[in-house]
Amino acid sequence: MAKPKSERFKVLQKLAGRYENIAARDLGLSVGNLDAQRSRLIELQKFRDEYTQQFNVSGMSGLNSMAMQSFQQFISQIDVAIQQQKQTILFAEQDHQKKKHNWEDKHKETRIYDKTIEKFVVNEQNDKEQCDQVEIDDCNNARLKPKEFDIK
Repeated sequence: MAKPKSERFKVLQKLAGRYENIAARDLGLSVGNLDAQRSRLIELQKFRDEYTQQFNVSGMSGLNSMAMQSFQQFISQIDVAIQQQKQTILFAEQDHQKKKHNWEDKHKETRIYDKTIEKFVVNEQNDKEQCDQVEIDDCNNARLKPKEFDIK
């Protein structure tokens, strides 16, 4: 006897669940990466602010032109690093959105299999109940028939 549809679909449901779990793991990693990149930007901005403050304090006490150029060049390099970090965050956000949409798609697919299997199980139970009822009716009819044809 062939397996019921609900049992055959459970294999697909299990596979979809695995894909959903992989997508969820990838989504979690992308969240961690995005948070790390944002933290790195905050660190760079704080470092730039501290270094600018140090430049201002040193400037008040008097700096030679060489030291002033060095400070300005370093601040410029930090600004470039901040811009690059912002670009890195943009890429991380795009990657995160892709991973989020992928997980949502996998999650929907798993839910579809869950609901499909639930419907199959209900239909299979109804079919079984109907078959059982037909058997009961046939048994009852078989017992009644001989009495109907009794000739006295």
